[in-house]
Amino acid sequence: MKVNGSEGENGLFVNYSELVSDTHGEKIGRLRRDTLSILEHAVKSVDPYKLVTANVKLEDKILKIAGTKKKEGIEIKLDIVGKKRIVAFGKASLAMASAFATIVDIDEGIVVIPHGQGGERPPGMDIIEAEHPVPVQGSLTAANRVLKMAEKSTETDLLFALISGGGSSLLAKPVDGITLEEKIVVTNQLLKSGCTINEMNTVRKHISAIKGGKLAEAASPATTIGLILSDVLGDPVDFIASGPTALDTTTFKQAQEVLEKYGLWTRIPENMKSVIEHGIEQEGVTKETSVETHNFIIGSNYIAAQAAMEKAETLGYNSLLLTTHLEGESKEVAKVFTALMKDIRSHDTPLSPPAAVIAGGETTVTVTGNGHGGRNQEFALSAAMTMPQDDDRAVIASMGTDGIDGMSDAAGAIADGFTLKRASKAELNPDTYLRNNDSNTFFVKLNDALITGRTGTNVNDVVVMLVTE
Repeated sequence: MKVNGSEGENGLFVNYSELVSDTHGEKIGRLRRDTLSILEHAVKSVDPYKLVTANVKLEDKILKIAGTKKKEGIEIKLDIVGKKRIVAFGKASLAMASAFATIVDIDEGIVVIPHGQGGERPPGMDIIEAEHPVPVQGSLTAANRVLKMAEKSTETDLLFALISGGGSSLLAKPVDGITLEEKIVVTNQLLKSGCTINEMNTVRKHISAIKGGKLAEAASPATTIGLILSDVLGDPVDFIASGPTALDTTTFKQAQEVLEKYGLWTRIPENMKSVIEHGIEQEGVTKETSVETHNFIIGSNYIAAQAAMEKAETLGYNSLLLTTHLEGESKEVAKVFTALMKDIRSHDTPLSPPAAVIAGGETTVTVTGNGHGGRNQEFALSAAMTMPQDDDRAVIASMGTDGIDGMSDAAGAIADGFTLKRASKAELNPDTYLRNNDSNTFFVKLNDALITGRTGTNVNDVVVMLVTE
């Protein structure tokens, strides 16, 4: 099969020209252009504005929300509804709220966005800036405002919750007995521990006054409708943004076990230990609840990964969507991909070149160094160190669909069989950078960090690996 090649849309990547420059060689340049085109197509497929307008329709005063494989859609007669309130929070909140405002007239609303994002205020809604990935005062202010608005709800009212990844930090209110400062300490500890997002949110839900279904409880007896962009593997609604509108399926005991697993139980503040221990004691007490909530996943990593695969096919590659549940230590997961790269080259398995292997999910990094990096860049650095060298027939890239990788300004990175040779000429020791968790510095110096800025969406990460004959 002939590879058609792509000039790339050149709209998503700020440093597109550097990433595909002639210094990489003609073959590698073409593979890089194709890789970036595939990644851009993946991100565009989960544009939050389009996802909302595609899944929410208003016809003859009946609001129709499309269903999914896991949940049937619903229809609501708006002429018998009281107040219609909206809260949107997460990295995609502004676009989601703006889209929803074109469909439904809102009586009151709050949109919580990452600090510095900016944007036009949707009609009838206030914008509050908060912090990510660690909650600070703005996150507490936002949570207090949202809870106050929700608590005004009556039985005939509706609360629409537009939720996307990053919401756990942007909307943060500790339970009584825990200070915001203490929550910040534990959040930082969890971020560096190598724990999964599910494990982190298991802890977050049990030290929060708004997560774990508590937002929906605050709005009761009103009906809460959640429209969700998932950034959690498998799309479990009670883990996305720590599940503010979903019944919590985890326990205080499980939260303690997560902290113990990563050696944090003896390091967390005593106040927090007391709250969790008290929660464990009350675990068997049955609490009656009559909260009515309908949660719908309208965007996910699967949509982005599927779009990436389809784009690769249009470019002439034999394509495989390997998984959308990618997880594990980033530098180790990368070695699996480079091993797969060698199988494609040597044995035409699991597919023949020209081949495109697509994967989605979210790996983790156990931070032991003091460098500047992120899981996607660490993945790319490890891949560069284990893929065939002086070889112009393969490229691999990994990026966060939100445009942010770890604490860096990059979305991810791209690597090929000449990455290490170029690093050697620049006197960069890849092993040193990997051990110091300094992948961002490494790729910035090579002009191979993927720079997009905030994309306005967030559905985990996408990996693209291209292999030719």
